[in-house]
Amino acid sequence: MVAVEVTDEFRTWYEDLSEAEQESIYRVVTLLEVKGVGLGAPYSSAILGSRYALRELRIQHQGDPYRVFYAFDPKRQAVLLLGGNKGGNDQFYDQYVPAAETIWEGYLAEQAVEGDKPG
Repeated sequence: MVAVEVTDEFRTWYEDLSEAEQESIYRVVTLLEVKGVGLGAPYSSAILGSRYALRELRIQHQGDPYRVFYAFDPKRQAVLLLGGNKGGNDQFYDQYVPAAETIWEGYLAEQAVEGDKPG
């Protein structure tokens, strides 16, 4: 099992979804918990053109393509960064990849600061 962390951005997006949408996404997140880095197509794929090793969960809900961007942190936890419905948005990756990269950079910086605190 892999621990799954969520960012504030992901949580805000997820909480605004309908219960049915949340269930569809939760089902695939559960697969990520079980399979970890071994989760592959059709549920997960690499994000091409990213500066980082970002991946996306690929979720279908009532014919709509939802995507959840994530990465594995140095502790090997899966970190859910950002989610969205890419249906009908030709600029989806142009918009979401830079946003996910910024969230990831913030997450890593926060983890580094927390690691410097005395335990």
